[in-house]
Amino acid sequence: MTINGETVKRITQTTLDGGPALPAAARTSLSEKVRHRLLKIITARESTLGAVVILLVLYLSWASPYFFTAGNLTVVGRQIALALLISVGMTFVILIGGIDLSVGSVVALVSVLSGEAMVNAGLPPVVAVILALAAGALVGLVNGSINAFAGIPSFVVTLGMLAVARGLSLGISGGSTISGFPPGFLYIGQGAFLGIPVPVWIAAVVAIVAHFVLTRTTFGRHIYFVGSNEEAAKLSGIRVRRVKISVFVVASTLAAVSGILETARLSVGQPAAGNGYELLAIGAAVIGGTSLFGGVGGILGTALGTSLLLLIQNALILLGISAYWQQAFSGVIIVGAVALNMWRRQRN
Repeated sequence: MTINGETVKRITQTTLDGGPALPAAARTSLSEKVRHRLLKIITARESTLGAVVILLVLYLSWASPYFFTAGNLTVVGRQIALALLISVGMTFVILIGGIDLSVGSVVALVSVLSGEAMVNAGLPPVVAVILALAAGALVGLVNGSINAFAGIPSFVVTLGMLAVARGLSLGISGGSTISGFPPGFLYIGQGAFLGIPVPVWIAAVVAIVAHFVLTRTTFGRHIYFVGSNEEAAKLSGIRVRRVKISVFVVASTLAAVSGILETARLSVGQPAAGNGYELLAIGAAVIGGTSLFGGVGGILGTALGTSLLLLIQNALILLGISAYWQQAFSGVIIVGAVALNMWRRQRN
């Protein structure tokens, strides 16, 4: 067998590198792809937001001796987890170009219903939780059906449902709190597994599943398509009404999960629960990069936005700033995020 110079060169390169040698053009192309990928990651909105969250954590660790304590981190972790559940559901709604203002009232309604079922009716915790979740899903079903079939804007529909759900929670409870929950139920809000609060585990699982649904399933692609161009989605054969109803059911069900966990954490069912949660969820989603016009956003950004807002609230408390100013700071951040979102949209 005759071996020419080119063959020897190729064999030598293969031996030295431990594998087949790549042509120069292929190596350049691969290098460009890696560089482009790294640049995309570094310049992504989530990377910037993640860096801000890390810097805030470092600053709080330096500014307050109470921030990096087990007690404070546990409290912050639970707060972020409960808010994240609602924010994930809100992200689904905003991605189709909608809004859900009723999620805070759903938290209150579910809190009262779970208390009535467990304490006053004596139902087992599992049964009471299932009924409360069903009630939350029913609210979403009503919201989505009215929006999809009657064509009433989601803002108007959910604003009305906000009043209905809050009124039901006040009427059922008589305006008073409900206490006396069984210890087994309280564990899901106050307990920990492997040193991490149970609500954090639940929120992490929900966020991962939601990310998978949006990025790896047909339903997720339909959500983005409907939010980007509803008319085109209809012409493409997508069942837009079904997508809308499903999204509102997801949002209300996750708000119900948050309501159950909050009830277990505080050991009381209260009709005043969930005040302002809808604004927090909208702010977290928008800060995380979800466009209020629909079709753009993701769960990772929402998780970072939620963490940032709750860390800021915790920072203001640790630094001794009045609760009145806390709301002002949160409002300024939300407005700034919306303005930045609109600027990015116009620029694109």
